[in-house]
Amino acid sequence: MKTESRNGTITCIGKLSWGLALGGILMCGPALADSKLADNWKDKTVTISVGYKAGGGADIMARLLAVHLPKFLPGAPRIAVQNRPGGGTLTNARDMLRRPSDGTYIGQFAQSLMVAGVLGQAPKWFDWKKYGYLGMVDGAGEETFYAVCGRTDKMKNLKDFLAGKGWRWGEISPETGAGKDLVWFSMTKFPIRAFFGYGGSAEVAAAFERGEMDVTSRCNETTAKRYPHWFNENKVVPLFGWGQLNPDKHIPPDNALSNGIRQGKWPWFGDMHKTLRHLATDDQWAALDAILALQGTHVWALPPGVSAPVTKVLQAAFLDTARSPAFIADMTKRDRKVAPLSGAETMKRVQTVQDLSPAGKAVLVDVFKKSKKKKKKK
Repeated sequence: MKTESRNGTITCIGKLSWGLALGGILMCGPALADSKLADNWKDKTVTISVGYKAGGGADIMARLLAVHLPKFLPGAPRIAVQNRPGGGTLTNARDMLRRPSDGTYIGQFAQSLMVAGVLGQAPKWFDWKKYGYLGMVDGAGEETFYAVCGRTDKMKNLKDFLAGKGWRWGEISPETGAGKDLVWFSMTKFPIRAFFGYGGSAEVAAAFERGEMDVTSRCNETTAKRYPHWFNENKVVPLFGWGQLNPDKHIPPDNALSNGIRQGKWPWFGDMHKTLRHLATDDQWAALDAILALQGTHVWALPPGVSAPVTKVLQAAFLDTARSPAFIADMTKRDRKVAPLSGAETMKRVQTVQDLSPAGKAVLVDVFKKSKKKKKKK
């Protein structure tokens, strides 16, 4: 039950014993804390800023977070979404430094920026440890499946790909997860030419559709569902892949890509670690594996300086939202996977790059250095 003391504060006590009384305090305490913190958001607007253009994966996540987050945040504030693209989310990350630290501003940037911070390759103004991490919507779960496809008007099989030179492969930015992968490929003997400058994943897929590039790693179950004619009309040919290549477990049924893999339609298709091992050194492969271990792309964070109590409430609300059936259902309807990762777990796993050998880490550092030098070209 609750009693009121002489000074007007509320204390929670149990009925039967001091042990139960302590339990009552522990149960009631958070509710009272949330009640006080509700004033922090009541009748206010929380801005969610996305580091990419509208229409891509991060933008979809942000707009669905805007719908569902108020249900779990004390005070049920209004949510507004804005897009601030540029520099592979560097523009948005920097803009966050001048935003309010009262819990009314949430920003998104690429996880690879955090890795750059660990390696000392980020801009001097970017101190990755100063942000308050809410976590990731797409950061956990099982190993991701990746596949590289080529346009059939350029190549018919893996042999054609290997016989070519300078196949065009475009991405958003060398600072993103997929962009880092592409930079890695450009450092090896894979016959590709990398370029960057697209505003989001939707733009990358559309550019491949238009023929602005010859190959792409945006060749997955989501793409196969969104662009079924790529496979049904033999517009693309899968070349190689990496990650967990179990189509029955990781790729949905009745899908042109997964069905083709099950049926052995492309006999050369397999894990590039085995089939194309000769195209990179052991240290390069180790560096790539370190990059791939950092699943997901989109990190959601608070500007530096947000108080610990406010950060804690927002972290809990973020995870509760990402794990809620309604949010997951809405993401699933849009062909987006949900694999929530907490803010603390997000920070911890970025440190995995420290497990690399000195030689492997040197390759990874080189990937980040080259990322800064890459410019868009076609």
